[in-house]
Amino acid sequence: MLHGGRATVTALLVATWMACAGDAFAGRPALKGPYLTGLSESGVVIRFELAAPAAATVQVTGDGPAVPPAVARVVESRAVASFHDVAVQGLEPGVTYRYSVRSGGAPVGDGRFVTAPKGGSDAPLTFLVYGDGRTDVAAHTSVVHAMEQVPADFVINTGDLVEAGGSAEDWQSFFDVNGTLLRSRPIFSAFGNHESVHDPSGATFLRYLGFRDASGTARPYGTVRLGNVRLFFLNAEHDWAAGDERSWLEQELGRSDAEAGVLWRFVVVHDGPWSAGPHGSSRRLVEGHVPDLLAAHKIDLLFSGHDHTYQRGDAGAIKYIVSGGAGSPLYAITRTLPTTRKALSAYHFVEVRTSGDEVRIVARRPDGAEIDRCGFRKGASWDCDTPRAAPADAVPSATPPAPSGVGSRPAPLPATTSRCGVGAPLAGGSPRGAGLAGLAVAGLLALSTVRRRPRRG
Repeated sequence: MLHGGRATVTALLVATWMACAGDAFAGRPALKGPYLTGLSESGVVIRFELAAPAAATVQVTGDGPAVPPAVARVVESRAVASFHDVAVQGLEPGVTYRYSVRSGGAPVGDGRFVTAPKGGSDAPLTFLVYGDGRTDVAAHTSVVHAMEQVPADFVINTGDLVEAGGSAEDWQSFFDVNGTLLRSRPIFSAFGNHESVHDPSGATFLRYLGFRDASGTARPYGTVRLGNVRLFFLNAEHDWAAGDERSWLEQELGRSDAEAGVLWRFVVVHDGPWSAGPHGSSRRLVEGHVPDLLAAHKIDLLFSGHDHTYQRGDAGAIKYIVSGGAGSPLYAITRTLPTTRKALSAYHFVEVRTSGDEVRIVARRPDGAEIDRCGFRKGASWDCDTPRAAPADAVPSATPPAPSGVGSRPAPLPATTSRCGVGAPLAGGSPRGAGLAGLAVAGLLALSTVRRRPRRG
C-alpha cells in the first residue's frame, strides 16, 4: 500500500496517463496498423483494424524513377468490417514500394516496404530479431525505438508478444508500441505460450499474425521463402511426438532439401531446444527428437525466446540464438551449457545479415551499445569464439529448471516530443513511441517495480 506523498504522486500520474490516453486515441481511424506481414518476392500483406466497421482501399505504387507507373496496384477491401487483411500481389522482386490506406475517403495510414529478392538471388538480406516484449511498456518501447533506427527488410518476433493472448488491451499496447516499426518492416512471429493465455486456441494471434496455408486458413506455424533464405516458424506449444504440425514440418523440411536457390535454412520457435536460462530446454522439442530432425535437414541457425536473456550457442550441427529481451522481466544468467558461447541478461534486439555464404549478427542494447558481434560461414562454427570442440551433448536435457530471478533495470524511454510523452502523430493518427502516455507509464513503473512480482515464462 502506498502512503502520503507517494500516493498523491501516483494519483497524479494515473490522471495524466488517462488524460493523455484520451488525446492519443481521439479521432484515430485505425486502432491497429496498417502493418505489414506476408512478405514475398511478388507481394505483401497489409493488415489494419479500423476504429469502426467500414470498407477500405489500399494503393501501392513504385517508389523511385526505375519503377514504371504500370506497377501500381489498387486493392479494394469491400467488406464492411473492422479488421482488414489485404494481400497485394503482382509486384516486382527487390523493389521499394509505397502504400497508402484509405477508408471512407479519409487517410488511414501509409508506409513503404521492399519486396524480397527473386528466389535464388544472392542479394543480401537484413532482418531484426526480438521477442518477449509482453510486460514492461517502457522497456519494450526503448527496444522498438532502437530497432526503428536500423535499416532492415523485415523483423522476426520470437513470441510472447503480449502478457495474455485473450486481452484486447495487451494487443492494443503491442500495436501501439510497434506501430511505426511495422508500417515499414513486415513482421513474422513465432507463437508464444503467453499468446494462449485466456485464449487457448490462439485465435487473436491467428487473426493478427497467423500464417495462411493453401486453403487460406490461419495457422500458428508456417514457412516463408525470401531470396535464398527459407524460414520455418514452429509452434512450441505443439506436442512434437506426432500430430499434424509434426507431419507438416517433416514434409516441408524434405521439400526444402532440394529447393533450388535456397542457401540458408533458419528456424524460429518460442521455446527452443537449447537455453542456459532458467526455463532451459523445451521438453516438447527434445522428447519429440526435433533437434535431430532439424540437424538431419541441415538447419543452419535457430532463433528462440522464452528465457528473458540474450544467448548465442553452437549445438554442433545447428547454431542458435536466444532473444527474449524485448521487455519482459529479465532473468539472471546462473549457469551455462556445453553449447553456450555467450549469455547475458539484457534488454536487446539482434540484427542479422545474410550475404553470400556468410551470416553476420550484432546484438544491441536499446541505447545502441553492442553486446555481441559474430558470424559464421556456411557449415562452419561461430568465428568470434575461441575454438572449441563441437559439443557431444547437442541434444539437451528434457527437464528444464524452474525460472528464477530477474536481471537488470529497464532501459530508459526514448525522448518524446508531445506534452503527453507520446511523440508526434504519423499520418492516419497513430502515435509514435510508446503510443500512450510514456512519461506517466514510466513514473508508475518506477513506483511499482519493487512491489510487482512479474509473471514468469
